[in-house]
Amino acid sequence: MKSTQFWEIIETSIQQKNTIDKSEQGDAILAILLKLNPQEILGFHRKLETLKQDLDTSEFNDIAFIMKYADNKTALSGFKNWVIALGKEHYQKAKKSPSHLLTLDDPKLFVAVRAYLNDLDLVASVAYDDVSKKDDLSWYAVLQKDRRMKQLNKEQNIDIELEQ
Repeated sequence: MKSTQFWEIIETSIQQKNTIDKSEQGDAILAILLKLNPQEILGFHRKLETLKQDLDTSEFNDIAFIMKYADNKTALSGFKNWVIALGKEHYQKAKKSPSHLLTLDDPKLFVAVRAYLNDLDLVASVAYDDVSKKDDLSWYAVLQKDRRMKQLNKEQNIDIELEQ
């Protein structure tokens, strides 16, 4: 999935919330993903994981610690999800200068007064299971197969480069 499509989904989900409860955003993203094909849903998940990895810096982790979300992997993941769910503009500011997150005081940006959104980790799997109608592959198996395919492609590209 291209970055533009990913961020369009996030922005649309922000606009579709009916209340200030940011947790509704997970439901809005799920509704959007249910209209996509399984490969696009997997692409959404891949992009989410890439964006979260891009936040893996010591400066970001320091801010997560200050905001009390660096205790464990789940808390840190939920915190990163929240940053992504704020939208592209806030994400880019936070990536460039994580201290930007300390300046946010609009209650509409938080989930029940917290900087945490676990739902983002779950929406792709729920949508994929619903859209794919495949009983034989669990979401975990789909992700494992996808990782193997990416690794194979990466290895083949290295082999091609070495041969040239």
